[in-house]
Amino acid sequence: MIQQATEKAIRSLLQATVDAVTKSKNAIPVLISDVEEVKNEMPYIVIQCTDSEEIISPGCGIFKVNGVLVFKSHTRGITAKRRQDVLDAINNFAYDSTALKLSETDNFHCHGWHPTTGEMTTDDATKATIYTMKYWVYCMAMNNT
Repeated sequence: MIQQATEKAIRSLLQATVDAVTKSKNAIPVLISDVEEVKNEMPYIVIQCTDSEEIISPGCGIFKVNGVLVFKSHTRGITAKRRQDVLDAINNFAYDSTALKLSETDNFHCHGWHPTTGEMTTDDATKATIYTMKYWVYCMAMNNT
């Protein structure tokens, strides 16, 4: 439940950030499931929260949620400038008062957002450039959403 709430909060905020950079709504969709990923053509971004644990003490409702953000684009299907603009938007999102902005999302409160690693790779089989960023967040869902 907390992982889904975290994914939804990050998705809404990151989608708005990417839309502002691309100047087009959902030109590069932010997805939260493998099913959505399979159906979409590149480029796209996937947010997945991989695990969570309650911190401080059981029953307090504050969780540490680990996650991965993946930006996939065809190596030649997107211009280098557009790819860099999206990467800059992702990195600005990661370091720009993100915890505060996530806390403004409905039914969600964020106590801290911490990007940990970022890595750029190429997948020759799909001819894709892939940027992977891992993060963790201290958060709590409000109203059991």
